[in-house]
Amino acid sequence: MSDVASDTPGTCPVGKFPAVTDFSKVGPYMAAPSEAGGSTCTVFRPTVLGEGGVKHPVVIWGNGTGGNPAVYTWLLAHWATHGFVVVAANTSSAGTGNEMVACLDWIEAQNSVSGSILQGKIALSRAAASGHSQGGGGTLMAGRDARFLTTLPFMAYTQQGFGGFDNASIPLQKGPMLLLSGSADTIAPPAQNQQPVFMNTNVPVFWGTLVGADHVTFALGLSLGGGGAAVVGYLGPSTAWLRLHLMCDESARPIFYGTPACSLCQDTKWTSQRKGIN
Repeated sequence: MSDVASDTPGTCPVGKFPAVTDFSKVGPYMAAPSEAGGSTCTVFRPTVLGEGGVKHPVVIWGNGTGGNPAVYTWLLAHWATHGFVVVAANTSSAGTGNEMVACLDWIEAQNSVSGSILQGKIALSRAAASGHSQGGGGTLMAGRDARFLTTLPFMAYTQQGFGGFDNASIPLQKGPMLLLSGSADTIAPPAQNQQPVFMNTNVPVFWGTLVGADHVTFALGLSLGGGGAAVVGYLGPSTAWLRLHLMCDESARPIFYGTPACSLCQDTKWTSQRKGIN
């Protein structure tokens, strides 16, 4: 098996992760059952950490309104199979992003705790923020923290003040963004919620809308018997984006970058727009 060459000093100091050919499929790691991350977070991770000397990038997650990490197991455990340590905030109201940032603080501290299974296994410089709905808004709030190299909001609900979300966060991001929508979303309709983010953010952004996907189906998730094809379509692009920006997996770059068109740009299941990405 070939590896992802991602250990260039000062650029991507995480080691060499196994290469994959299909980002939508289960990755090369076995995911451990979810576990407590202190009293306020839930952790999804590979069962065995640090194989081959790798340090695992981190994804911090924010739930949608009324949700909890278990709802999103279908997605968060998938990322764990690709080598990420995912830390989800145990809150049903993630709009301020505060609980998400607290989970990043927690996982960074665990990297230095003697006897912790995470000790020395975390790539401290390689973190992303992601979330759904209100948690998508919280992702933008958290994205003001320079420790997040990239953000990945799903169906972000971005109405001013809801859950503590502040539209002033949109032009204060620190890293490139994969902004994902659903064409059948009637709760956070793209035109009112994600388009303003695309238009006003200060960072390179790829905006992809999955045809036929809706808000509630995403929240139900594959793990709860919902979702189906309307959900699984998000697995490949989201995983590819995280592997590219956190693991330096260049095999994922043509999905989003390149002229005249990237591969996701040409996928009829998606409509896409790009700003600052070529």
